[in-house]
Amino acid sequence: MLLQKHSAKRRKVRFPARGSGVASPARKKAELAHVLSQLHVPHDDCKVDEIDSKLAVIIGKWFAEQERMEIEPVAAALLRIAKNLSEVSQLMSGLETGWRTGFEIAVASQLSRYLALEPTFGSNADKLMRSFCEQAAQIAHVCMVGYVELSQAAGKRGRLALAWYDDFTALLLDIAAKAGIEPTLRKDRLTGVRSGWLFEAAQSLETFLERYMRSPSPEACGKRLERSRTRLKGPARQKRSAR
Repeated sequence: MLLQKHSAKRRKVRFPARGSGVASPARKKAELAHVLSQLHVPHDDCKVDEIDSKLAVIIGKWFAEQERMEIEPVAAALLRIAKNLSEVSQLMSGLETGWRTGFEIAVASQLSRYLALEPTFGSNADKLMRSFCEQAAQIAHVCMVGYVELSQAAGKRGRLALAWYDDFTALLLDIAAKAGIEPTLRKDRLTGVRSGWLFEAAQSLETFLERYMRSPSPEACGKRLERSRTRLKGPARQKRSAR
């Protein structure tokens, strides 16, 4: 009887994901433009913004998948801290160099103005904000490391759901289609070495994802791409059959 009650209680901590937000990519837009150039993808500022936004949605979906898993309360708290500090760091960096949204600039400008009115801070307001952003980003990273380790140690994290990787693969295929590039994916039968545009693009653009979203090895990346592409072809074949 006690075991049944315990099991029922454990099941209650699993909640379906209620949508997903967005999270800033790990690298800047200027770096994204450079990577696209290396992949021979013609682009302008609008296309870079579009791809950056899609990466942000994919990262947000990954965060949502982590939240719905059954994990210890402390691990869940660390994940929340990581997300919140990442968001705070992004908003408070609105006055830093690089591409920023109008909202981020407005938030950072007003915060700087209010801090400057505080006698304790005065002319050091911008310096204080910059220092806080750097520390918040570092703490967010440590919280993510703690979340992963605690989840694995408790044996409750299980295998990560990779539904979000289908979206990532779809983004790569869309980029290739619009650029007129063949999204090749090859594996040498003798050496086992992976190659092809799709593989190179995945390796390059995965660096814009959260650290724990990235493939642990080139071979793992290749397998992820193969499985995702197979799943993505399924709906396409069904649509063609329906016609």
